[in-house]
Amino acid sequence: MKRTLKGQFGYIKNQRKIELAKTLIMLALCVATYYIGIFSTGSNKNLLTFVAILGVLPMAKFAVSTVLFSKAKGCSEELHEKLISNNVTVNFYDLYMTAYKSSFAFSAVVYGKDSLVFLSEDEKLNENEAKAHVEQVLRNISVENVTVKIFIDSDKFIERAKQLNDGGIEEMPTVIADNILSVSI
Repeated sequence: MKRTLKGQFGYIKNQRKIELAKTLIMLALCVATYYIGIFSTGSNKNLLTFVAILGVLPMAKFAVSTVLFSKAKGCSEELHEKLISNNVTVNFYDLYMTAYKSSFAFSAVVYGKDSLVFLSEDEKLNENEAKAHVEQVLRNISVENVTVKIFIDSDKFIERAKQLNDGGIEEMPTVIADNILSVSI
């Protein structure tokens, strides 16, 4: 199975399965350890019970990740095909950023001409709040000359992405790319 990296199409869908598998494996290990302790000593007052209880902590961490990834929606197949058919060069797919008050699901991100353009398929997305969050992320790394635009309409996003890629594909600066990926799940 080929691993899908953060920022690639299908990352959220793939990671959702991985996190669920990790949670279920840890749960099975905890339960098995607990019952092995009971069967071997005839009581739950043994060291294996303690080990099983401690195993619940990493399982809970995986469970939180599972819930977070189950809420996240990645780029749809239809949108992905639409972007490819329109020759849009996308820097990142499937980003899910969390902030203090809300979360932002972005299907695609394009960089060019000092502009960072996001597309979200979430109709309930507060565009101003999402833009403010991304701008704050950029300010935190002392990047202030980049314009941020959030789109809900895929046709407008495609039109703007084509404008940005007009003079050739521009590589996203590493500091921006690394930070955008680091603040996304």
